[in-house]
Amino acid sequence: MEEGRRAQDNTHPYRCVPCNITFQGVRPFLNHHRNVRIPHTPPIQCSECLLNYEHLTSLVRHIKDVHYAEPAQGPGQEEPPEDPPEENADLEEMDGGEENQAEGEAEADSNSDYSADDGENNHPIDLSKSAGRMVLNLRQTGTITTSMIQRCQEECFHMMQEVAASIRQEVKKFFIQENINTPASRAFIKGIAVEDPFQRIKTLKQQLNYFSKELGLVKPVTKFLDYRIDYRLNSQSGQYEPVRTIMSFEYIPVIESLTLAMRNARVRTLIETEQLESPDGVLRSYLDGRRCKDNPLISRHPRIIRLQLYWDDVEVCNPLGSKTSIHKIAAFYFSIQNLPAVESSQLSSIYLLALAYSEDLKGPGRFEKILAPFLSDLRKLESEQGVVILLLNEDAYCLRATLTTLCADTLAAHEILGFLSPSARCFCRRCMVTRAQFRANMNVVAERRTKETFEAHAAQARIPGNSTLTGVKKGCPLHLSTAFDATKDAVFDIFHDLLEGVAHWVVSLALRSFILKDKYFTLSDFNGRISAFNYGVPDIKNKPSANFTDESLKGSKLKQTGSQMWCLIRVFGFLVANVPEDDKNLRLVNLLQSILLIVFAESIRPDDIDRLERLIEEHHRLFQELHVNNTVNVFNEDEFENEEQDVDNPDGQEQENDGQNREINDAAGDSDDSDENNLRADGQRPQRVVYKEVKVHARNKLHHMTHLPDEIRDHGNLVRYWCARYEARHQIFSRYGSVCCNFINIVKSMAQMHQLSTLSGLLKTNFRAEDIELQDPVKMPLMSSDHRDILTASGIDQASVVETVQAAGIAGETFRSGLFVILDASAPTFALIQHLYVFNNIVYLIVLPWRTVSFKRRYCAYEVKCEAGMQPIAVRHDALPQHGALGPWNPWNMRTVHVAPRTIIF
Repeated sequence: MEEGRRAQDNTHPYRCVPCNITFQGVRPFLNHHRNVRIPHTPPIQCSECLLNYEHLTSLVRHIKDVHYAEPAQGPGQEEPPEDPPEENADLEEMDGGEENQAEGEAEADSNSDYSADDGENNHPIDLSKSAGRMVLNLRQTGTITTSMIQRCQEECFHMMQEVAASIRQEVKKFFIQENINTPASRAFIKGIAVEDPFQRIKTLKQQLNYFSKELGLVKPVTKFLDYRIDYRLNSQSGQYEPVRTIMSFEYIPVIESLTLAMRNARVRTLIETEQLESPDGVLRSYLDGRRCKDNPLISRHPRIIRLQLYWDDVEVCNPLGSKTSIHKIAAFYFSIQNLPAVESSQLSSIYLLALAYSEDLKGPGRFEKILAPFLSDLRKLESEQGVVILLLNEDAYCLRATLTTLCADTLAAHEILGFLSPSARCFCRRCMVTRAQFRANMNVVAERRTKETFEAHAAQARIPGNSTLTGVKKGCPLHLSTAFDATKDAVFDIFHDLLEGVAHWVVSLALRSFILKDKYFTLSDFNGRISAFNYGVPDIKNKPSANFTDESLKGSKLKQTGSQMWCLIRVFGFLVANVPEDDKNLRLVNLLQSILLIVFAESIRPDDIDRLERLIEEHHRLFQELHVNNTVNVFNEDEFENEEQDVDNPDGQEQENDGQNREINDAAGDSDDSDENNLRADGQRPQRVVYKEVKVHARNKLHHMTHLPDEIRDHGNLVRYWCARYEARHQIFSRYGSVCCNFINIVKSMAQMHQLSTLSGLLKTNFRAEDIELQDPVKMPLMSSDHRDILTASGIDQASVVETVQAAGIAGETFRSGLFVILDASAPTFALIQHLYVFNNIVYLIVLPWRTVSFKRRYCAYEVKCEAGMQPIAVRHDALPQHGALGPWNPWNMRTVHVAPRTIIF
């Protein structure tokens, strides 16, 4: 009988009532309903008996049970009872409704019986693992306290008990109706109960122990740091008395962290399959730089894990609150350089190394003590024997690692490396330039520092006065690593130096000239242009704030974040479109734009580095001509993180000179407010800043730019070393600090939260580069598509089913119609996205190529034109020279996109 029913699955006629189309067999009928262009809404009608069903699987079951021709029965065989169709439909809805529709269709496709057991439920279900995963996912956010998690656990267990009671009642009712009353049935009903799956993970301590045993969580280890004098209340005397208190920090063993990472097959595969060196000579990673070729460990073990160290202070409390700086903590992180950029940029790929109170580091030898356990483990990892670990399959694996780079802002880097503060006479950690030499010539580069000269200067620092001459105050603890060099491996942070430093000054001084001197527009006009500009989808989250005031025109730091400044710099030419192209301040901004587009490129050619040197030299020469004065400094040093205070200026010199260069005119008619009768509440006209030429001192960050070409030659593209991603990792501390009410040993609590968050990310099994998020996907036959000819020419079979989507997110980059993509990076050639299709997890972009007219220097953009006769083509997303789309940059309908000339990744 079963064989006869299966034969009828291929021969019985199925008719779609809305379309009035008959299909031979169940499979074409189901495929039709899946791929129909306009989905059929329930109820679905049976063409033979005209009964209505809410689900397609209910209709298929009804046709099989009622309308299939029954095979001849032998003597003595009894015809099976026939269930009413309506009851079958109700049972289908009880079995799961729409949520089980896809599963039911798959079973109908495979011609399997609904009662057949697929074996999935034969294995016992461990609810404690599900409960542990739920708690771990809650901990990952860092916004939920332990007490709130315990309350969630209680409510979940209470709901589970009610579900179990409901099931017992239904089963008991069924047994009574069927007149089943046996010891086995009574035992079965009694066995329908649920135990508390959260019993072993109620408290934070229990959770840490459970995750450590079951999932390999690396728990923080408390290490002794030093003693300090604290005052505590004596309960007997009622007085506060000095007490010696232990200072400690939390250390996360680096060997255990790497072991946990290497046990993840995804991470291990990426490390073992890393491309060792670019065959075309393009610099894409550390392996393409000179420092890699000089590293003896990498030469002997090319697959050795390369560690990248970072440290900075983070404020976990409200920065405007009363506990500011009391609970500031110093966070040490490391990341694995071997991972691709799209993977290493994930926050879960940044591992915590140590956590301590910032105040506890302000003592002699404190950095050395905090780094001591890390350097001890590092010596084991750098040895020829390595460290043998066991993977999840019990296979032995030799773990090797070495320290290659240090990432930090200027102040943090100088503290950990042993240099004097950035305000010292010899302020550069790459060369011996003095502040006087730099002010006289911004392009000057003095004698290069080496590891040998640094060690000699550190030895001489014991003699009073020698530190001032050399800029070195102590030895570098990281020199205990085999190949680390403090003078070459501490990479300048382009995020702080450029986007939070030089870009602010250049834009501020340029706007001062445009608005107050040349009067091309007013502040109100500029703010209005910022608000009205069409930034497009890619940059809408980073659009600059329209908050420019008179204070913004003093050559000081603007009230914009680094991401906002990166967006502002790229669109600056469109915001000041009425400024003449030969204006020197506009030329200065254009030079900075070209520098940034090369420095932030993901792939850089050697000739791009030579061009970068020429751009920096011209930029500094023009900046010195327009804005630098060796005697006057109007910068407010406190606005720049106190990193580079000018020790040559006596106290009060800055404010006095600033007053000499600014005039207040109560009756200025050339202010940015066109309403001359606009009075303050007291009846007085508001004060206006009138243009007066401003000259500034050259700053340290401008000198750092002269070393960027050599940094790229040594380490590859610098965007892999910027601090922005590490600072984003601070968010979990800030979020937990906002909800945590217990600040007793907050360092330990923060370290535990971070480790739980890291574990949750490591449990993922998919690659970030494989993540594809589709917006509003709709399935349709390929032959029903308007672009069927183009897609067929791309290799998709005509009988295939594709998905049309509104937008697709690929590895975090958004593709949608109306955005431009780069088809050829060498020309370059651009194309406008018209439509998106998905087939076999590949996104096919229907694009219309545009002709590149020319590069417009004043806009730092290419002008492109749509020509008649161009036909759309299909491009796979993995065939593009870069992953990402460029948005509309011009509010005046000029079809331009921002692309850096002669760089590989734009």
